[in-house]
Amino acid sequence: MSEIMNSEKLKDHTILPNKKMKTTMYVQKETYSKIDSLIQLSGGNQSRNDVIEKAIAFYFAYVTGQMSQDYLCGVFGGKMEGLIGTLATRFSKSSFRSAVELDMLTRMVASVLQISKSDYDKLRVKAIRDVKQTNGSIDILEAINEAEDS
Repeated sequence: MSEIMNSEKLKDHTILPNKKMKTTMYVQKETYSKIDSLIQLSGGNQSRNDVIEKAIAFYFAYVTGQMSQDYLCGVFGGKMEGLIGTLATRFSKSSFRSAVELDMLTRMVASVLQISKSDYDKLRVKAIRDVKQTNGSIDILEAINEAEDS
């Protein structure tokens, strides 16, 4: 005769986890029909008990998998934020160093060429226009050809 599962026996660790125990539950008629449909779909070689156990195992895996997915998404998102933050910091520092070097070069060229304020302003307007038109990709050969033409 099979033992009936209750809260006392659930806590009893001497009972093996795979031992089948009788339980009582209330299900709707529609649920019984669904169980019977699953039995027929699987070839009729399963019992209602097998279908219910598989359904519970599937649902348990689904719920715990969803929890794992939520956890992993949180961890992955945090890691990505950290990597992007590090990349932004490195990029900012590199951009700052480049700006300092460019400023030094500009000042050296200006001191050697001794250009006037109006010539500087014209050159700046042209540079802005060229950078906008080319989306920042300036061809040095074109710049040399333009300088020779003027």
